[in-house]
Amino acid sequence: MTGPLQIYSAYQQYLQDQAYARLAEVVDLQGYTENCLGLTGGWTVGFDVALQNYAKNMLAAFTDLQFEIKDTFEGPDALAIRSRAEGTHSGTFLDVPATGRRIAWDVVTLVHMQDGRMVGQWIQPDLWGIHLQLTSAEPAPASTVAADPPRDWAQSAR
Repeated sequence: MTGPLQIYSAYQQYLQDQAYARLAEVVDLQGYTENCLGLTGGWTVGFDVALQNYAKNMLAAFTDLQFEIKDTFEGPDALAIRSRAEGTHSGTFLDVPATGRRIAWDVVTLVHMQDGRMVGQWIQPDLWGIHLQLTSAEPAPASTVAADPPRDWAQSAR
């Protein structure tokens, strides 16, 4: 693995496969830092702590959680990702008890690499969008909204 996107893809696959023993191949487990804005209360240090936060904040609240990468921007030691997450609300999240609703939201992630491994992430899920979907009287079905017509800057990025 050479580029940030390849490293990140391997990281995601190891997590999905629960191949935790392989994570050290792509993550600096001791030096890793992460901030999942709105969920972790600031920067966490050490991959074990970050993984525990993810399990507590996301996996415990949503079943059948899926992520789809929509856009990536890759540099020599960094990666920016815009992804779409979808899952069924099955546990308390943002102080909202389980609703059983299937919802979707956007996530922006900035990943930093050093010596071929991830050393940190800054993650921003659309917490307001999640909250609105969980608390609205009539939830809209999980969907992706496209700009109509597509904006000039979006066209130029293709």
